[in-house]
Amino acid sequence: MERSLEKNDSMAMMFAGIGTDYRKIIHKIPEKQRERIRQLSAILKDRYELDIDVYLNGNPLDTESNFYNWLTIYTCDYAIYEWYASHGVVPDYLIGYSMGLITALACSHAITFEDGAFLLYEINRKESRKEGMATIIGFEKDELVRIIKDSQCEDKVFIACENNPYCFGISGYENFIQQVCELAAERGALNIYAIDSKFAFHTPLYHRPERDLSVSTAKIQVVDSTIPVVSAIDQSILWKAQDLSEELIRNMYSTMKWGSLITALSQSGIRHFIEAGLGKGLTKISRSIEDTCRFDTFDTVSKDLASHVTIGV
Repeated sequence: MERSLEKNDSMAMMFAGIGTDYRKIIHKIPEKQRERIRQLSAILKDRYELDIDVYLNGNPLDTESNFYNWLTIYTCDYAIYEWYASHGVVPDYLIGYSMGLITALACSHAITFEDGAFLLYEINRKESRKEGMATIIGFEKDELVRIIKDSQCEDKVFIACENNPYCFGISGYENFIQQVCELAAERGALNIYAIDSKFAFHTPLYHRPERDLSVSTAKIQVVDSTIPVVSAIDQSILWKAQDLSEELIRNMYSTMKWGSLITALSQSGIRHFIEAGLGKGLTKISRSIEDTCRFDTFDTVSKDLASHVTIGV
């Protein structure tokens, strides 16, 4: 069951996916929420034998594991969202970039914190050493499609994330991704960088029975969300349990159209976006789409709150 975006003057909160290293910026989190992260870390340590708190403190660990990065971002963003809510900063809509969808659902109380971590664990178990992702900046979509074709990488490399008109994420087989990136560089790409992932997320390569997330989703309880979630795939408004479950599944293999999502929200009258976590990546790519909207990060919101109330830092 879906409903349309209504014209209003609302705020949407954005949740990032994978890749950001929070160890370098964890000091920004207020002490109360840092303690909350320790509590959540203890839950995850008992279940997965991974100590997120020790990882955040910079202790040497098996940091090659994607799961450390995923759980760290998920846990910190969940705790930061609680901090926002405690200060009355509650969004009208939640939007998740890639794995950020799981964080959005946990913060909307459609799934529990523990079940969100379980889904990340299930996804991580199906890692492929042959797959990878990269971001290419500087071409329109048609030009990038042509580069993939000229690299003879069709059906091996796909446009996975349409971030804005000149920024795209590609996913596929790692050796073929390298070929596409090399040709893109030859043809004048403004920037190219690898994404630390061994998964061909948001492509048909992930749409296989052995990776079907419906089996894992069936093991958790999904309920109606307290805050609507807007799909990054087709911009539909979702809040019913069944629709959210289906979104979790199709999110793994469907092309993510982030630029269209930000545009749709802006055109509906939403003029304010907040990036929920400690990073600024979503703000950078989103502001270039709708530069008339206000985009805030944890840094800017915490400064605004500090000017009105005293918060622990």
